Amino acid sequence: MKPTASTTRFRIRRPTRAALAALALASLYGLALASETTPKPWTPPDAAHQPHEGVKDSPGYVPLVDPESTSVLLGRRPNAPIVSLPFTGGTKSLDQLGRTVCRVVHHNNLDSLMTLCVSDREFKDILWPEFPNSRPATGIQWDFAWMVLYGRLHGGCTQTIRDYGGHYYEFLSLQPDSIMQYKNFKMYSRISMFVRNEDGQIEQWKWLRSVVERKGRYKIYSTTD
Repeated sequence: MKPTASTTRFRIRRPTRAALAALALASLYGLALASETTPKPWTPPDAAHQPHEGVKDSPGYVPLVDPESTSVLLGRRPNAPIVSLPFTGGTKSLDQLGRTVCRVVHHNNLDSLMTLCVSDREFKDILWPEFPNSRPATGIQWDFAWMVLYGRLHGGCTQTIRDYGGHYYEFLSLQPDSIMQYKNFKMYSRISMFVRNEDGQIEQWKWLRSVVERKGRYKIYSTTD
């Protein structure tokens, strides 16, 4: 009589103690081998014990003396000298400046638009000495600051002629968001200029960022670039 599925019994052989011991040793050997072949990040010797030195810890360090540090909070240097140099060119009012800008943009004249901006001499002798960044402790020279400002002025005026040049615009108003009085000049900042285009629609120009005034003459100080 042949055995059936119901009558057949399967014998499961359990591993011997020797087999279990061999398997454990093999596992431990594999872990040790993996740890030896896996690269470890390099750390400099005694890195945790090396002190971090700053500029103040360097030999010969002398604390910076900045007697005009409060000018940063004021936004101007109170001890700046009074100067007699006038502005050259410009306009006699903010509204006249706005109308002149619209006219030179209409005639696509980049040179005339740049003439409405402050010059290098006006920046050096009138404006720069009153700005907090001009104090000796910063180490910034006027010619470097002028290079940055001129780059923005030229870039902003060029982009304005490219975007609006050759079209007619009627000047409506020029509105500054803030006005700051310096010893030698007055700064009108965050300007919004409103114009009416050829289609009769009102546009708000934001490219003219700030205007400076000195003794009744108004010139462009900064633009978006």
